[in-house]
Amino acid sequence: MRLKYGPAATVAQESITGKMLIEMGINNPDFFPTIMSLNMDNSPFMSLLDAKGLKSKGVSYSDKFIIDNGRYNTVSNYHVQYRIEFSDMRKEHFRTNVNGKTFIDDANPTQPGLGKNSFYVFLDSNQIGGNDVFVLADGKTYLWCDNARGGEYQPGGVYRYKVKVVGNTGSEYVDTTLLQDGYECQLVMTMHRQDFSEFGNEKYNGHGIGDAFLTLQRLKYSYSGTAAAMDKNRKVQGHWIIGKDGSQAFLPYAHDKMLRTAAQYLDFQLLQGKGTVNPDTKKCVLTDETNQEIVAGDGILYSGDGPIEYPQSKGWTPRFVESFWQDIAPYCKPDEYGNTEFAMLMPEKSFMNFSLAAAEMGVTADSNIEGVGDDKIINNTYKGVSLGGIRGIAIKYDRMGQRPGITLKDGRRTNDYECIVVPLGRTASGQRGIELLQLRPAVNGRVAGIDSGGNFSASSVDGTSEHLLLQNGIINMNQVFKIYLPYIGQTL
Repeated sequence: MRLKYGPAATVAQESITGKMLIEMGINNPDFFPTIMSLNMDNSPFMSLLDAKGLKSKGVSYSDKFIIDNGRYNTVSNYHVQYRIEFSDMRKEHFRTNVNGKTFIDDANPTQPGLGKNSFYVFLDSNQIGGNDVFVLADGKTYLWCDNARGGEYQPGGVYRYKVKVVGNTGSEYVDTTLLQDGYECQLVMTMHRQDFSEFGNEKYNGHGIGDAFLTLQRLKYSYSGTAAAMDKNRKVQGHWIIGKDGSQAFLPYAHDKMLRTAAQYLDFQLLQGKGTVNPDTKKCVLTDETNQEIVAGDGILYSGDGPIEYPQSKGWTPRFVESFWQDIAPYCKPDEYGNTEFAMLMPEKSFMNFSLAAAEMGVTADSNIEGVGDDKIINNTYKGVSLGGIRGIAIKYDRMGQRPGITLKDGRRTNDYECIVVPLGRTASGQRGIELLQLRPAVNGRVAGIDSGGNFSASSVDGTSEHLLLQNGIINMNQVFKIYLPYIGQTL
């Protein structure tokens, strides 16, 4: 789908509003991101996901998990649940109990487990069972679950495990750093007594349930009765839109302007929007002055546990590229086509800086000189970098550089170098890691004023307005990164 270029198009003898929005976008919510992609400069993130087909299809109202092979369930007109398939290599995390403790060893508070004594640790799930062994984040410390029950539920939503350190001496103990809140561990094997062992553990990696809340946005444009009366020929200027199948539809300029604004707002919401629904209670915490709920969903930057923040004090350099690629590699998995990619959404200055860093990374002169004679130019614009089979795609996002920022001592502004990095592949369990979610079709309607004539008017105002309502959300199960320019201690 694209705009047909050429002289300004005009449609005459029609309503001043023309055909407004392409009918496919009004009737089919799955198609709406494609319409937004006409304005790639305003919605580069949504356009990228649409181009890769990373959007839901056929999601509608249902009270069971029957959509898309049982993946989705629509709870309400703004709340969609989705299944999260557990990976065979799932990780558990240490969590604090109600007293703020991640472990308890009264006999050895600084060297837990010393002397092969039992002690307690607290995790976020009961996946680990009795006689199971799990490895800690250093890759060499093992704990054995010293009871038949496994994790026991405790107040505060954590599970208490009675454990011993695995090893062949009594001097081994656990470095308490590895037991901090949020640190990872993983079930790796079991150990049972050799004779008359009684119990074996069954593992059912069932589905978890995620919640996606959709955000409603509303835009409009208006024209006065006088303006309409002056347009005696009822001519409407705008663009012709050409679909991939050759079909055409007319889009008036006024409505195109509204769509551009909608694309800009929607892209921000999907990328950086903050939700208003408490993830534990599922209750909306934001209301207006009439106490009506203002429900909004999280953008990918604030979904899950939020982004991993990555400081970039010297900007893009070959060394920074190599370091960042190594750090993001564990979070990048192949997509359904076998491509292992992540997108880097960056403002103009960061994009230029990235291109200069890429130019230093072993590019020969012949490969980036275009033309001959006096027409030669050096082309140092790069779409991305591929290292170790992982491809980072650089996407210029001009509006990020136009947002509020902080000026540093060296004259740089923080908003010019902020970069949001989004893995595009599947999760460890093979699900799509990121996906646009549409449920309710876009609503486009005309609120007629007294200028419209007739016996029925929605308003006594001498003017008419066109309204557009959008309701979209996003599902993200991949780990997002945020590259930023540190400003603490660096400001003027």
